[in-house]
Amino acid sequence: MTSKIEIKLRDAQNIPRDFYQHDQLAHVIRSDEEAIEVAKQLAVSFAKEASHRDHERRLPLQEVQQYSASGLWGITIPKQFGGAGVSYKTLAEVVKIISSADSSLGQIAQNHWAFLEHIRLDASPEQQEFFFEQVLKGQRFGNAFSEKGSKTVADLTTKIEFREDHAVINGQKFFATGALLAHWIPVVAVSNEGKPFAALVPQHTSGLSIINDWSGFGQRTTVSGSVLLENVQVDLPSL
Repeated sequence: MTSKIEIKLRDAQNIPRDFYQHDQLAHVIRSDEEAIEVAKQLAVSFAKEASHRDHERRLPLQEVQQYSASGLWGITIPKQFGGAGVSYKTLAEVVKIISSADSSLGQIAQNHWAFLEHIRLDASPEQQEFFFEQVLKGQRFGNAFSEKGSKTVADLTTKIEFREDHAVINGQKFFATGALLAHWIPVVAVSNEGKPFAALVPQHTSGLSIINDWSGFGQRTTVSGSVLLENVQVDLPSL
């Protein structure tokens, strides 16, 4: 199966692959104070077209690139890995500042920071070093966690099966905020034994389809649509 990105909104355009490429590395923020100052500067720019983007359901491509290039998406990375290691209070203030300018942009990065915390707490040292470095360069995480029709958020039907040197994931997710604009899509799946795994799937992986079918009242540009996984292969170090 060929890799694909689908956008089913009538007024949305296919995202060119160069959107995910970096001509320059992201800025690296060094302190809590700098993080708040950078957020304030970005908020002024983001507020200018926010209402028009929401009204037209125009994806904030340039704004997301500016957002991650600013270094704010890496501010929670621990100092020993090159980040600022800001406090939760500072992170909350950054989210508040950005959200006051454009609430969709404020929401898009939340799952990214949540998964960075998951990596900090649960990943191996080798995984931490690799993925923290990618984020400091400007790469973004989305999410593919939630599913429809389950009794609880932990009742998952997306399956992961293990082969000799890789794993294969099949399933469907929804409310996948930020996945369409991310470089890596964290996917939660369960084994046949019921054990949960988190897998980091690169954007444009064969069998990965992201559909921008989110329809909401307000915050119409969070790209919180569906993710389809059809025999998606994942390298074992990305689990």
